[in-house]
Amino acid sequence: MKKTASIIHPYGVLGLLFLLTACLLLFTVDISVTDEAGVREYLPENLGNNWEGFDVLFCQDPGCGRNWLTRDVPLNEDGVRVCPTNWQGETCGGELLAMSLGEKTVLPRDTVMMKKQYINRENPENTVFTSVVLSGKDRTSIHRPEVCLDAQGNEIEKSVVIEVPLENGKTIKVQVLLINKKYSEKYTRYTYYAYFFIGKDRTTHLHFERLLWMSLDRVFRNVAHRWAYIAVSGERSPFEGDTEYQDEIRDVIGKLYPEISLLEGQ
Repeated sequence: MKKTASIIHPYGVLGLLFLLTACLLLFTVDISVTDEAGVREYLPENLGNNWEGFDVLFCQDPGCGRNWLTRDVPLNEDGVRVCPTNWQGETCGGELLAMSLGEKTVLPRDTVMMKKQYINRENPENTVFTSVVLSGKDRTSIHRPEVCLDAQGNEIEKSVVIEVPLENGKTIKVQVLLINKKYSEKYTRYTYYAYFFIGKDRTTHLHFERLLWMSLDRVFRNVAHRWAYIAVSGERSPFEGDTEYQDEIRDVIGKLYPEISLLEGQ
């Protein structure tokens, strides 16, 4: 009888590593949950000379759900911003925060979230949406991005990885999802969603790699650092082969990364 060579799928190896990690964690004590992160807790006001940024704020009134840019909501006499009107044009007055009411309800309370919309000064119709989610003591603040995108009714056409050159000559890899969402028989919106993760001393574009590093840090270093999830999204052409959106991603993330990253040498 002819013997066949057994091939262990890469995911099988990964599964074995996670199993080993889980077993080791059972005997691991004194895990130091630190406040150390690989990013600053802010998004820059501008990206270079061509992108002007405005914070995105979300109404916390359950009956409203609108979101606003800071430029469109002036401070009131108490020095705070409140939601002016709901979708029906009625006076609202709800509290405005950097995360939606749904996000605030689901995510751990010490999750830090920052969101900005950057508008191109030369072409104001060209905008990109940028967000940073920074985990707190509960490291479940960050999850696989595809889960939320699917739940919001988006169709993920495909995923690509691109390299973004940095001003210091280095590069980082970014995962990019090409998405479309059908709003009616006549209108479909085509967008991209680019993301990557920054830990205390490393960057990765792979969600499973982030989980692996978290586990290894717990087992071999007895620490649990905070991770940040950075995402940039914008419009793209529906035509196959049009990669102009990649230039935009490289431009935005290339300017954003050195502003927020605390990693040495990057």
